[in-house]
Amino acid sequence: MVMLDTNIILRYLLNDDEQMASEAETIIKYMPVQVSIEIIAEVVYVLKGVYHVDYIICIPQGERV
Repeated sequence: MVMLDTNIILRYLLNDDEQMASEAETIIKYMPVQVSIEIIAEVVYVLKGVYHVDYIICIPQGERV
């Protein structure tokens, strides 16, 4: 099982570095992963504080907006 860190989650969500985002997507989609609550808190902190993201909309795979 892969323990995700903040960087992997941020690269996946932000897609700001194409190669790293692709690697993060592969890990998240195809490997069993685990994320601690501390990592989730850090991701939220960075998204709000550095990237000024107010909210994230989560859409289940296969559904349309």
